[in-house]
Amino acid sequence: MSENGNPNASSTNASSVATATELKDCIAALVDGLVHKDDETFESEFVHLLTRVRELVDRKVRMDGTKTDTRDFLGELLFTRLRRGMHLFLRSDDDVTALRAAEWVMGVLFSVTTLSEFAKAFDQSLIRATSGARDFNFAGRTDFISVEEVMQMLSSGKHLGCLSLEKGDNRLDIYLKDGRIWFLDPHHMIRRVLPGDSMRHREIPETLVTEAESRRAREGVPVLVSLAEKGVFKKEELREVMRMFGKEVLFDFMREQEPYAFYYRKLDQLPPFAEGNDLRLGVTSILLEGSKQLDDWKQMLLAFPNPDLPLEPRADMFARMGDVALGVLEVKLLAQINGDTTPRSLVNALGLPLYDVYQLLIRLSKEGILSAGGGADVLLDMGVATDESSVQASMREAFAALDANDDAEQRKSAIDRVFGGDDNEAKTPLSALDKVLGSMAPPPMKPPPKGKDLVSELDRELLDILRKGKKN
Repeated sequence: MSENGNPNASSTNASSVATATELKDCIAALVDGLVHKDDETFESEFVHLLTRVRELVDRKVRMDGTKTDTRDFLGELLFTRLRRGMHLFLRSDDDVTALRAAEWVMGVLFSVTTLSEFAKAFDQSLIRATSGARDFNFAGRTDFISVEEVMQMLSSGKHLGCLSLEKGDNRLDIYLKDGRIWFLDPHHMIRRVLPGDSMRHREIPETLVTEAESRRAREGVPVLVSLAEKGVFKKEELREVMRMFGKEVLFDFMREQEPYAFYYRKLDQLPPFAEGNDLRLGVTSILLEGSKQLDDWKQMLLAFPNPDLPLEPRADMFARMGDVALGVLEVKLLAQINGDTTPRSLVNALGLPLYDVYQLLIRLSKEGILSAGGGADVLLDMGVATDESSVQASMREAFAALDANDDAEQRKSAIDRVFGGDDNEAKTPLSALDKVLGSMAPPPMKPPPKGKDLVSELDRELLDILRKGKKN
């Protein structure tokens, strides 16, 4: 029995001594391995490091990794080395001073040995990632051939496969089947706020979006499918939401000024998530809509040429605000302006695509609240819709005017048949497209089209305008 009368004290002390001795032996072996580089401990640690780096590089090459993968990995690795170095320092015979501690930290983190290990691991991983054959049938960049031409080629051949578009901050997988777009799978959502009226809007929590994007990187489940499983979207609205979010990301790629990469993989069958969510999108119609948005985007850039330039409010901004009925998002936008706010920084703050942010900025500039970088004269000739998609608004106005013309023609014909009409007094009405786009009236001697001829003429004129805008 021990002096304090505790029979277990001697066994406890023996166990502590054995643990301390084992820990010292491990630390000594680790130091020897790192210094001499001939110990099995060092080799096992480097193998672990190389495995982790390979996994990281593979995820980056596949565009499946998150933005913080590299940061988290290096943080973990540096923290491990820092902790190891501090343990060695505290157990050494040196004086524990602030200067000596700083020297140890700098020596552990930035030693030639540590940097050499990082460089060796990354070099091997990059060589391995670029030396093997890629899993695609063909690939290219948009500075050689445009994505629009590639999509038209694949749709005309009725190919079954996936066309992937990649740029610095996003990736979009376009699943094609039977000559049309079957499914759109964006890896990163550029919109959190769903369209609504000026006083109400529906916003997806940012935490749910981040979780869904992380799941997309790990398991390959589309972001919108994950959000639907969380109850963010109802089953009956899921297809329309997928169309809207997917098309916006595609149009964002089409507006990209810098060249980006694409590659196509032939598939035997579509994945289950794509097969079960047919978006029923025609390639020609979606490219025409994207072409119209691209024309509108070029007009917007005349007002705010640089998305990374800070916004400037007018001197009488608050007085102007009192005379304008502002929506919720417009008030939120104005609250973000602090002298360093740029249009691009508002994308994440508002949860809107850059295209929608520009629409809000142009409306506020027209009201005299913000200063347009391109000058006030640019805003006078700008006919971009600010409350909704200009394409949808123009099409609705065109068909409404078309219906009105049809009704007016039918009433006039009925009256002429009853009372008799004077051909000399008949005047050629403006077409529906002229009322929407403000074109000049047609020559008075040209008889107005009626019935199906009017519909076909409207279609031809609209397609001609979209094609001309794309060429310009």
